[in-house]
Amino acid sequence: MDKQSLTNKHLASLTNTSKLISWSKNGFIAYSSPLASSTNNLYLTYLENINGKTWQLAPPQPINIKLENNFLPEISLVSWSSLNTDLAIADVYGNFYILLAGVGLLDDTTTTTTTTTGRTSPTTFSPSYELTSYNHMEMIYRDIINQDSKSTVNPGASIIAFKWMNIEKAQLMNKPATLVPDSNSPVPNSNNGQFAYTYGASSFPPHGATHPLATKQACVALRQNGQFMLYYQGEHKVEYHKLCVGLTDGISVITKASIGFANDKQIIITAYDSITDTISTYSVVIDWGFLVEAAKRQKVDQHYHTPKEAQKPVKMTVNRIHDMKPAVKFLDDEDDSDEDKMDVDNVKYTIGELVSVDVISANAEKDSKPSVLIGYAYTNQSDHITSIIYRYNITDKLDLVSDAFMELGARKGVVSPSTPTKKSVTLTLMDKITRSGQIRHINTVLNDFYMLIAYMDGKIDVIDLSTWKLVTHSTEQFPPTSISTIFDVGFSFPKIPHTNPLILAVSPNMTSLVYTEVYSDKPNLSLVMVEKTRHTGYSSRDLFTTSVGFAFRHAYTCYTNTCSDDLLVLIQSEIVRLRAKLSETKANSNVDVILDKFVESIITESHKAINFQLDGFSRESVDKLLSNPPLQKLLSLQLVLGEFLGTNSISSDIAWMILNLRSTSFGIMFSLSSIYRQISKKKPSEDSLQDSIARAECIVSLIGNMKWLIDLMVYLNQELLQLSLCKRDEDSKNSRVTIANSIVLPVILSKVPRLFIMYAISSIGKTHEILKKLHKDLNEANKLFTPMKESLNRYFTICDHAPLTLSLFENFLRECDALITKELSTRVTTPGVVLRLEQKLVCRGEITGEMSQIAPYIIERYAANINRELKASDLYFFDVDWLDIGIIRDQSRESSPVLVDSSTSKIAPRLRMQDGYIDALRKITIGGGEIRKCTRCRAVSLVSDPLVFDGSVGPGLWTMVFQRTCLCGSVWVNVNTSNRH
Repeated sequence: MDKQSLTNKHLASLTNTSKLISWSKNGFIAYSSPLASSTNNLYLTYLENINGKTWQLAPPQPINIKLENNFLPEISLVSWSSLNTDLAIADVYGNFYILLAGVGLLDDTTTTTTTTTGRTSPTTFSPSYELTSYNHMEMIYRDIINQDSKSTVNPGASIIAFKWMNIEKAQLMNKPATLVPDSNSPVPNSNNGQFAYTYGASSFPPHGATHPLATKQACVALRQNGQFMLYYQGEHKVEYHKLCVGLTDGISVITKASIGFANDKQIIITAYDSITDTISTYSVVIDWGFLVEAAKRQKVDQHYHTPKEAQKPVKMTVNRIHDMKPAVKFLDDEDDSDEDKMDVDNVKYTIGELVSVDVISANAEKDSKPSVLIGYAYTNQSDHITSIIYRYNITDKLDLVSDAFMELGARKGVVSPSTPTKKSVTLTLMDKITRSGQIRHINTVLNDFYMLIAYMDGKIDVIDLSTWKLVTHSTEQFPPTSISTIFDVGFSFPKIPHTNPLILAVSPNMTSLVYTEVYSDKPNLSLVMVEKTRHTGYSSRDLFTTSVGFAFRHAYTCYTNTCSDDLLVLIQSEIVRLRAKLSETKANSNVDVILDKFVESIITESHKAINFQLDGFSRESVDKLLSNPPLQKLLSLQLVLGEFLGTNSISSDIAWMILNLRSTSFGIMFSLSSIYRQISKKKPSEDSLQDSIARAECIVSLIGNMKWLIDLMVYLNQELLQLSLCKRDEDSKNSRVTIANSIVLPVILSKVPRLFIMYAISSIGKTHEILKKLHKDLNEANKLFTPMKESLNRYFTICDHAPLTLSLFENFLRECDALITKELSTRVTTPGVVLRLEQKLVCRGEITGEMSQIAPYIIERYAANINRELKASDLYFFDVDWLDIGIIRDQSRESSPVLVDSSTSKIAPRLRMQDGYIDALRKITIGGGEIRKCTRCRAVSLVSDPLVFDGSVGPGLWTMVFQRTCLCGSVWVNVNTSNRH
């Protein structure tokens, strides 16, 4: 079929271009084509790490929205949902679409389509999906108004306002970091001695308007003709349904409108009707019908289905709560000279116009209320534009009724004597915000706790909605008494130079922004970070306060499950800025020391910010560590920053090792549980070929990780062997492995890595015993089918060819664990010292203080207990280079920019061999098939499990837990994925 092209003839007429782009918390940026003419109308991009040091926005991936005859309509709205999986799209014809990210369509069935009457077209089959990477999408809903490519655009049908509803689940968010004078803090402050910050978190109940079911989503939209629509998911599955209601009975032409939510579940709509020249505010209440009861039932039984006869329909009720006329067009009795004043008098203006209508939703705070902002732009005689925003709150209005009428009503039985008043709501003017420059758009960020004002000239202001004040802090004390944004430690949004109107989006972390211009000559976006404009020095006070700002923002990403890639780019950019500044006055060796301590401070404060203590775990808590998302995020942070600095590869190697130990141990235990559950259901004599295939696939899926785990133990023993030999021979200058650069000593001395290694070796032992017994039982029952026989042979071969006995090494580690615990209990009595020692070991790979005295004992014990049990030559020459850690790591020392803007650089995969790439998740060589890559750690992996045996149904393997996210916690993206809708 011929490829259609798109002509963006309506792009220039859009007043709010921020609706053309949306940045999800998963890190994916969807945006309308900015080109004047294009063969694509929608693109997707994301940040990706190229080589461990440099990031780029990925080349734009087309995700086209098509109507009949492959017609590409112009896109007028792009918006990610609250769960960051559903993408709402609208075109200039008023057609509405919802795409579902991270799924692939299994059945070739049609999507749900809604006609102009709002009724859902019946479908014979419901489509089935499989989970996959987020850069693959499927269309799951269409509300088609007009798909005739030759017809003119009907303005009345176009969507003028849109908003996704919140999610019916509690939110965990971090409290501002608070300055506390602390004499024990290691951070000096030239002004008031030493200081530290404390962190905390709060849990907020669901707020705003929500779908009753916590796993379902809903959104609302308003057309220019006043038609208000609710799109919502049903009790089960992903399909959407539609409900419509008119705001007014008459004809409307709404040219400016906004939608927000109140904490009593009301939807607030403010709209300017150009026919009546009136700004009206409405409240909409949704009666969710049977879905309310379904939500209660599903908490007990998640598979509960409401009987058809009990499915009470969903309804909406509209109530007009306020009308006003726009403000006067002329003002000439005031004067303004300070553009940073939030509320001014004595300003001289002339011509004015209504430019914006915005509803600011209530946030999660208990007493928060929605606000209505009405914005005007005034141009004086010098053509200088000043914007005035009038802020209204929705407040209760009491309509007093006289006593005489109340008595009469009581006698007639119309009202109760105990009901003296009738309650309603209205708009109340709260204050006025005056800013220099014309406003382009206003939107909220960080869970509606902050507001951004973007101006036509490319400037962006940040307003704290708890105080309605600008976040500048230019005159406040430093270090600040509290830190709740990156702006509190000296960062600011840069002013974006441009010629044409900007299509711009700020990241969910508020640490960067992406933009392009209308009618750009290329589809690529540009990324810019917030800039350090205040407190730009490199004193201990400045560096520590900046590290607290980064740690606080990283904690926010942990609590809210937000992608932190742009925060990592910001940290790297700050390191580069500091290196350049330090190099002007200090020697290179001193520069590296200062930057190493700065990064260490960022990582350790990030631990503290989410209350993660490395010394707070025991053998009994390893199971919790396996599924601990904060640990995964902290290790991922350490991995990237350690690799970027390049001066200390031990830090990133330890992080990479623990991340792989987590995934490998999880895979072993998951598979063991699956195998054990299967064999406990029936006797070996009842085993079938299908049973054999399912178990064999489980075993084969572990082969690569078993090989990795055994080879890792071999490498650690190689280092210990070298260290023990060097200890005997004083002339160890030629040894590549030393106490200073070894990985094995920090790993054994530190509690968390040691526990993971002991757990992993124990898991191998359990697996070996169970599979050995299973082999024996099946063989005796004459049910050892070929799949099980082959998979078991492969597994036992890998274990039998290891050049060391794992049980001996496990015993050695247990002895070390007892020794280290005993020594620390007698040597360290000061609170907090053990935690700092653990942080030095894990975050830096550095052996300090009491640990430096314990390390020689570890080497001596290894030499005495294990050396004589090993064939040193077999161990020493065993090839484990593919692990790419420690002294065998292939690490580039070349300098590299933090960010490149070309989007053409090829990714250097993390694990490579001469004949190809290694699947970082499964630890096997990738021979063929569709692959995916991690946007952060550069791991590559097969999209689907490479099933070895011919089974009719694919087994549920442990890898399904990593279908969307990498073992480092970042997201996968399918390579060479193309979406067409």
